[in-house]
Amino acid sequence: MKNLRESRESLHEKTSHGKKTFPYIVYHARIPEWLLCFPLHWHDEFELILVTYGQGIFTVNGRKYLCEKDDIILIPSGAIHSMEQHQNDNVEYFNILFSFSLLEENPDSHCSRQFFSRISENTILKEYHLKKDTFLNSQILPLVKDLVAHRAEKYSGYELMIKARLFEILHIIINQNLNEDRNKNHNERERINTDRLKKILSYTAEHFSERITIEDAASVCSVSPSRFMSIFRAQTGMSYIQYLNDYRLEASTELLTSGSFSVTEIAIKNGFENISYFIRAFRKKFGCTPLEYRSTAKSK
Repeated sequence: MKNLRESRESLHEKTSHGKKTFPYIVYHARIPEWLLCFPLHWHDEFELILVTYGQGIFTVNGRKYLCEKDDIILIPSGAIHSMEQHQNDNVEYFNILFSFSLLEENPDSHCSRQFFSRISENTILKEYHLKKDTFLNSQILPLVKDLVAHRAEKYSGYELMIKARLFEILHIIINQNLNEDRNKNHNERERINTDRLKKILSYTAEHFSERITIEDAASVCSVSPSRFMSIFRAQTGMSYIQYLNDYRLEASTELLTSGSFSVTEIAIKNGFENISYFIRAFRKKFGCTPLEYRSTAKSK
């Protein structure tokens, strides 16, 4: 998986996942052992996440889910999502990413128009979190585990099995979700708000070291400040100021471990005008002062 710097610099992942001739890949992640978190981002591939150990918080299009072993998370193409630690728990999971072109190369085919495009546009899925022991989870879990178990097999004839499993998983998901209609107006509002969120996340990644007000952020999204705050909290579960501060604090850890800047210089470079506030916020988030963080990182 990508490191924090790469994640921050490209909230819209455009990296090819898998091979161009076979756009499919399985990643393995542990939080916080391998990475502190995987912040809000999106990509064009459909993603299946299988939790294999512990508990973690997974956010998809503004909905936060506390997930545990054998839970499955569905992430549609273009959905904004993140992964983070829950309290002091560790979480281990596998990400399965694939492009629908793997299953149907012709975008005008029946399956592409009738099913894959509707999944991509998120007009079918009602639930992103499939908890263990639920009916839908019980149908999909063995198939997902099979994909994870054979993740190391490359170009050995297993490609056909991968496609067969993915087709079966999508068939189960689509068949279940087509039994109930979704509110089209709700879908359109969700799409518009997701697009707005993508704009402000990208803007934040480019300008986090500068002074950003709520008015600035609202202007980027072309809505009023009060409307912006409401949309952002609904989509992420936190205020924009909290997100901005967390983003700046995560960015500050990179300078603490990779450079010789002073704490004051690091605070200013990451958009904090008040040094005392920076130190207090850093301690609250990471449980230590910036200097203690630097010392611990250097000793590893």
